[in-house]
Amino acid sequence: MTKRFSIKFLKTNKLALVPVLVFMFGCAGSEYSELVKNEMAKGIVHDSLVFGMKFGQTKKEFFDQCWKLNSKGLISQGPQNQSVKYKLPIKDSTDLKSSMIMLFYGSFDEKNIMNGMDLQFYYEFWAPWNKALQSDKLRFAVKDSLEKWYPGNQFITVEKDNKEMLVKVDGNRRMIIKPLDDEQFVKAKIDDLRDVLEK
Repeated sequence: MTKRFSIKFLKTNKLALVPVLVFMFGCAGSEYSELVKNEMAKGIVHDSLVFGMKFGQTKKEFFDQCWKLNSKGLISQGPQNQSVKYKLPIKDSTDLKSSMIMLFYGSFDEKNIMNGMDLQFYYEFWAPWNKALQSDKLRFAVKDSLEKWYPGNQFITVEKDNKEMLVKVDGNRRMIIKPLDDEQFVKAKIDDLRDVLEK
């Protein structure tokens, strides 16, 4: 059977703007503000996302790469055709019930240039009654996986609007594990602070 792949369309001085970004996170003078300031001052550019995709690619390049990955059987369409689905490989010693699924989709600016990526993770055999596979447990596995895939700084805890999120900043690349709002999914975002600070 031939696999077919399609996805619906979804929708000055940068250091001087760091306080604005910090204010948005409600943690001025915090570990987060120092981290952003120090990482941006390094001038190090990290542009890698997933599967060799990078900040600065066009939406067409994103779709082309997804098509190639799909033709190799590495990925498939996500729910409602609005994301890309990837089943993370598991070790032989891992319980099959805890196999993890990642959904991802690029975020694009008004010129259809990729400036980030939205991610969602869930356990393949999640069920409302299985407490071991809920998002509050999965969150730690997602954190560990992202730190392994993207070496550098570790995640720190940041509080915004009385909700806790995890944030990792390496150079210009920021990763956010969002506050939990669902028993199944852990949502995350990778974005480019150069783009965020320009807005």
